[in-house]
Order: sequence, then C-alpha cells, then structure tokens
Amino acid sequence: MSKVDDVFGPLAAPLIKEWGQPAVFVQQQSSAYDPSTGVVTAVKKRTNVKVVITRIDINEIGGLYQESDVKILIDPEQIKFAYITVGDYFEVSTAGSTQVMKVIEPRTYRGDKPVFFSVIARPQ
Repeated sequence: MSKVDDVFGPLAAPLIKEWGQPAVFVQQQSSAYDPSTGVVTAVKKRTNVKVVITRIDINEIGGLYQESDVKILIDPEQIKFAYITVGDYFEVSTAGSTQVMKVIEPRTYRGDKPVFFSVIARPQ
C-alpha cells in the first residue's frame, strides 16, 4: 500500500457510508454464448452500496464528457476491491424511480487497497 492509502484509507469508508446515498452496483461477471440461438447471456453480480454522486465540469479532464455526466465516489471495501469496468453500472433511486448510471470511465487510484474509487458515469 502507498503512504497515502495508509494514512487516509481509514477515513473514506465511514464518510461515504454516512454521507453517501444508497445504490446498487451491478458488475459484469462473465458472458456465455449459445451457438444454437446466437444469444449472449451476461452473468451480473449485484451489490448494495453507498456512493457519493457529484457533478463534473464539462471541461474536466479534456472536456470529453456530456453535461449530464456525473462522478461517483465509492469505498472499495464495499465491493471487495473489485476493479470497476465500463461494463458495470450503478442503479440509483431518484424521485420514485430507479436511474441507471453506466460507467464510461473508471478512474481508480493506485495502491493495492486504494482510499476510494472514482468513476465517471452517464445517466441513462
């Protein structure tokens, strides 16, 4: 682990758990192709988590994002330090409905047990 992870690691989890909002992290586990039907079936793992969702500036990181894109912060312990990929997404309850936020750019901090994960997601 890096020095930053050692010093600040214990801080992120309680803050995100207390101030975050409930969500479901849906992680793509694997896919199976059935040659007789041509159908690809995805196996997904669903985990209840707490996340902090913030807006991003359209100019952030080269300006490659849409105005509706968001930054999601999550404590990696909640997902057992699994790497987040573009095949994953979050389901967030908003105003009586569930909104899917697809990961468009995982932005993981380094270290074997990082302080938190940050991803850019696009509401669908």
